[in-house]
Amino acid sequence: MSNVKHLDKQAAETTQDEAEIHTMAEAWAKAFEQKNIDGLMANYADDVLLFDVKPPYQIKGVESYRAMWEACLPCFPAKFKSERRDLKISASGNVAFLHCLNHIRPLGEEGHPAGHTWIRVTVCYRKIDGRWKVVHEHVSVPFDPITEKVAYITDPDSPECSTETCFGKAPKN
Repeated sequence: MSNVKHLDKQAAETTQDEAEIHTMAEAWAKAFEQKNIDGLMANYADDVLLFDVKPPYQIKGVESYRAMWEACLPCFPAKFKSERRDLKISASGNVAFLHCLNHIRPLGEEGHPAGHTWIRVTVCYRKIDGRWKVVHEHVSVPFDPITEKVAYITDPDSPECSTETCFGKAPKN
């Protein structure tokens, strides 16, 4: 019976950890919409590693991450909503993962380039001194290896690139 209690406690902690990470993700999205750099930076480890959707291909360390946002935020629309879908969070012990699709919806600047595609986001967390911190973030868009061009995600419910349309035939088993 003690094993069942242990599993119940572990499940409750996982649920609590996942809820905590969800709250952090919501706070990050709000800070993003407000272009609040301190809010964006609130939960990142000093040695965070980012693989971003734009060059450079990697950013190391929280100060470089801050500098990237200082340079990037002026390029976004004056006002926008950060929309997420297909959000999944998994936590176990001192490690957790979040992945989703993210989209920027410009408000008042509907043709703004930042709103043209959904992006794929994966965030890796580690519990450090009892607090969840982002240790790795990967933001990307898919590309078509045949044309070597970005394959924008304009409508996640209607994929533009199936195996047949990208490669001309179904995969072999």
